[in-house]
Amino acid sequence: MGGIKIKSNKIKLRIPKFEKLEYRKKLLADRETMSYNIGYGDSEGTGCIEFNENAWKDWFSRWVNNMPKRYYAYIIKVDENIPIGEVALRYVSEKSSYCVDIIIEAKYRGNGFSEEALRLLIDTAFRELGADKIFDDFPKSRISAEKVFKKVGFKRVSDDIVELTKQDYLSKTKDII
Repeated sequence: MGGIKIKSNKIKLRIPKFEKLEYRKKLLADRETMSYNIGYGDSEGTGCIEFNENAWKDWFSRWVNNMPKRYYAYIIKVDENIPIGEVALRYVSEKSSYCVDIIIEAKYRGNGFSEEALRLLIDTAFRELGADKIFDDFPKSRISAEKVFKKVGFKRVSDDIVELTKQDYLSKTKDII
């Protein structure tokens, strides 16, 4: 596909092995990390998501190594070689684009990790998955998410949707994919 692959000295994306899903369980059960999610889904008002071991096999087969439909990886803090969050992309056929998912563990927020992880994920979407457009669905009231997504080039197209096209991405990066 050509071009210069986006790199980060602080973090990298790593597709987890099945045995390493305990981190995802811990991440989704952390109230502070998942507080942005309060009011969504079946989380008893905490925002947390239950991820029990009996669901891992099915989840893993749907999400891991299932490109181009889905991409999932841990965000690894390079200097300590530990996971600090997760990213994912899933193809939404009705929108002919990929939906972005990014979660940074609460204790690591405010250090620029989400911006770097989002840049690596964007690069994966356009370079490896051949996406023409990616989007996320969150309200403007999530100020920190709004800032990060705008900073990396996403545009708000409705009250709940931000998107980035491959064309806009290329015009900003001056890169050829």
